Amino acid sequence: MEKPLVSVLMVNYNHEDTIRESIESVLNQNYKELQFIIVDDGSTDSSCEVIEQFKDSRIELYKQKRNQHICYVTNLGLSKVKGDYLARIDSDDIWYPEKLEKQIQFLVEHPEYKICFSLVDIINTKSEVINDKDIGDLYEVFFKGQADCLEKFFFMGNCLALPSVLMKTEIMKEIGGFNLGYMQSHDFDYWVRVAKKYPIYVMQERLIGVRRFDKNDEKSNNSNTSEISSTRFYNEYMDIRSHYFDDMDNELFVYTFQKYFKCKESKSIEELECEKAFLLCTPCNPSYAIPPVGIQKFLELFQKEIYVNLLEEKFHFTIKDFYKLTGQHMYNDRILDDRRKMLQTENMELIKENSNLEKLINEYENSTSWKITKPLRMLMSKIKGRSLL
Repeated sequence: MEKPLVSVLMVNYNHEDTIRESIESVLNQNYKELQFIIVDDGSTDSSCEVIEQFKDSRIELYKQKRNQHICYVTNLGLSKVKGDYLARIDSDDIWYPEKLEKQIQFLVEHPEYKICFSLVDIINTKSEVINDKDIGDLYEVFFKGQADCLEKFFFMGNCLALPSVLMKTEIMKEIGGFNLGYMQSHDFDYWVRVAKKYPIYVMQERLIGVRRFDKNDEKSNNSNTSEISSTRFYNEYMDIRSHYFDDMDNELFVYTFQKYFKCKESKSIEELECEKAFLLCTPCNPSYAIPPVGIQKFLELFQKEIYVNLLEEKFHFTIKDFYKLTGQHMYNDRILDDRRKMLQTENMELIKENSNLEKLINEYENSTSWKITKPLRMLMSKIKGRSLL
């Protein structure tokens, strides 16, 4: 029986130091029926020279004259896909030999799924497995079904590793390309769009190595943890959250989020719109402020009398209650907030240290030896004063 073709898409920008290992990890897969699409995003290093050293007919290299960033070149690569399945890998990550084979087998044996991911190992610049808890735990996820996936996405954010994905190409054709407006969270936006239509499965095996760079390493724009990257991701995540319920089937919305409803029996379109507003006011982290998008949703509802009455009669939520929400902090910045807390901690430590020094000085000044030697210190002070004349 002829094996289905898998199109593997890699995009690259200035990863001459890791791309060879990444390419080798694809070519060395146990599953051999591949179309290997590599789009170089205008690299200024020797990345293309490294790619061209591979004499494998499965590789298709597409060079861009200038850097246009990840979403643009990913969409270009998607237009070249010919296979029945699509997989993605970054030019700094690695696949383990059995990765594709195991995922193909799973999707064939479980036709109710058209897309699957896997658990991952976190690796450093030397390709050593480090499995840093702060990062690795992010990908330790299992979805019980479509609703569980959507719930986790809403409250936790992205918990899937893009280089571990394998999906039927028909999904790509239905969902379309990546949103050019997103950089840090382009993949999360894509998974949310997929999850609204299909269940996602995460195989509980570590089938890939996801590389993480030092926060000051400029070789990676998306894999590092710099302040700019973290801030951009948070901003993009909040925007994705603002559109989270768009195009979501109401039956799926109720099934997924009913446990969080203000009124569990909400069923009508108007009632569900109110429930969405309350949900959108839920911070993605208990320590964060109320998301502005939730306030915006209520502002839209208050434009129509039917919602004003419904919110008061069914949800016991009046315009005065809304004013209490708008009196709270909304436009916080996670990075600045963390920095403020750090400065407060440092300030408290300095105050404590200063207090200890003052106490120590006071103890010296009140000590017997300090009092006995006071005349001598005064004499020495006068002598020094005369020596200056």
